[in-house]
Amino acid sequence: MAKPIVIVSCLDTKGREVEYCKQIIEAAGVPTMVIDAGVFAPPLIEPDIPREEVCSAIGACWQAVQQGDKTHRIETIIAGITAIVCELQAKQQIGGLFSIGGGANTIIGTRIMQALPVGIPKLMVSTTSSGRRMFDPYVGTKDIMLMHSVADISGLNAITRTVLKNAAAAMVGMATLGAGQLELPKNTIATTMLGVTTDGVEGAAADLESHGFDVVRFHATGVGGRALEELAKSRVFAGILDLTLHEITCEWFGMGYSYGAPNRLLAAAEAGIPLVCAPGAVDVMDFDLAELPEGWKSRKHIYQHPTVLHLKLKAEEMVAIAKVMAERLNASRGPVKFLAPLRGFHQQSYPGGPLWDPEVDQAFLRELRSRLKPEIEWLDVDANINEPRFGQIAAKELREMLVQHRSCLEE
Repeated sequence: MAKPIVIVSCLDTKGREVEYCKQIIEAAGVPTMVIDAGVFAPPLIEPDIPREEVCSAIGACWQAVQQGDKTHRIETIIAGITAIVCELQAKQQIGGLFSIGGGANTIIGTRIMQALPVGIPKLMVSTTSSGRRMFDPYVGTKDIMLMHSVADISGLNAITRTVLKNAAAAMVGMATLGAGQLELPKNTIATTMLGVTTDGVEGAAADLESHGFDVVRFHATGVGGRALEELAKSRVFAGILDLTLHEITCEWFGMGYSYGAPNRLLAAAEAGIPLVCAPGAVDVMDFDLAELPEGWKSRKHIYQHPTVLHLKLKAEEMVAIAKVMAERLNASRGPVKFLAPLRGFHQQSYPGGPLWDPEVDQAFLRELRSRLKPEIEWLDVDANINEPRFGQIAAKELREMLVQHRSCLEE
């Protein structure tokens, strides 16, 4: 029998619409479990799990909770439903999570979805999943599907019936035909890339895959690095080939197109995962054209694409970033090797290229090397980071490190 699809919504405002979706899903042969997330009026339909039970899941009392303001009520409901859903997931009793609604419903639904592992279907039909809105608060690092409702989800009409029926059908399809909860093989290698390091990283990935490894590439634009760090905490990777550390630069500046992945390198360090890394794109900041900093024209720069500009860093900025990187690498409990690409850290930072500035690059490398603990190995590579040859060398170093690491663990 199919596992139930959990439907979460504020039944004091979305009761009729939830009932409609519930009927479509169940007509397809998939059971449902409706959880009330409403915080004001009584529910318009009977839920499987009422708000009183939601509150008691975290030791709270609805009578007391409803005395608080709206924010307190919503946060309590989120915590309670999250506890229930995570317990269902731990018992493998959830086929997916489905939610519909406006602003508050979207915050509630997606916050709960973010607590579930990758692979479990998650679909949010929302009035706020379009327009001038960023998706990071809704999606985070998880595989959450957002569907724009087109019309407000307030009553059933030609538009809402069409959108909700398609959404419910998509949920049934994911729950019955999808891959299910993610399970990474033991030979999984994580790596990071940007467009400006792609060729080098793909050279590494091809080498590793030819030796039987499963390589997962993370796009280091402020979300990919964060996703890698979260997964690394669970020690699901055999090794990490972190060739694109650009997000550390954005973190140091506190801004940029790829800002949003704090504490890069620390999860691997804490977990003791074998790590080979390189300074991919640490020598540039990336900015949307509408957010360019003052004085940007005085720096070497390129248009990465029509809306994003890459600006070359100054030597003193690179030195400061090297200090941050050294501190994090020195915290590692596992083996670490740093590869220094002597012909540039960026696709356009090759000798004679528009971002080439060897004095800036060398200032970074000197500072970093002087601060690394002796246990961290260092290898100079006479190549640009975006050359496939660089990636192949990095992959070989990681493969050898993994063999040695396994030998140490077996002794």
